[in-house]
Amino acid sequence: MNLVFLKKSRKKPAVGDVFVFQLIFEPDKFRFGMVVCTTMTLAGFVNVTLVYIYDHLGNRKEDFPDFSAKKLLLPPQAINTLGWSRGFFETVTQVDLEKHQEYKLAQHHFNFKFGSKIEYYDEFDNLVTSPIEPIGIHALGNHRTVEDKVCRKLGYPLSKD
Repeated sequence: MNLVFLKKSRKKPAVGDVFVFQLIFEPDKFRFGMVVCTTMTLAGFVNVTLVYIYDHLGNRKEDFPDFSAKKLLLPPQAINTLGWSRGFFETVTQVDLEKHQEYKLAQHHFNFKFGSKIEYYDEFDNLVTSPIEPIGIHALGNHRTVEDKVCRKLGYPLSKD
């Protein structure tokens, strides 16, 4: 596991929750994410959590990224809540996304590949004919898939466990 254990939580993530996570390759540094939706529908799954993972490294849990810049390390990620319940994602603050619509992308699109065919969907599982970047993957992930994608993007070795 390349994620550092932080703090378990029984509380389900809520829209606007800002969370941190740490990688073993970046001791005493924090990466940031934000929950942007908790009612996403994806391939038969309902109430999926949609998160942004920012291209930002902080020295403290309070060194937040500029949310309005929307500088994402990864495209929006559809995940379950295991990252929080297992203690690898820790919620550190809450922002009001109703007041701060500028923090969110105007749309969220995801690709689904089946052989050579690619289809695109929005966060409510509606087929989209003209997707707009950044485009995520139309699949349910978790803290481990986020870990792998972040490590790949940053050039760190993938976990073997």
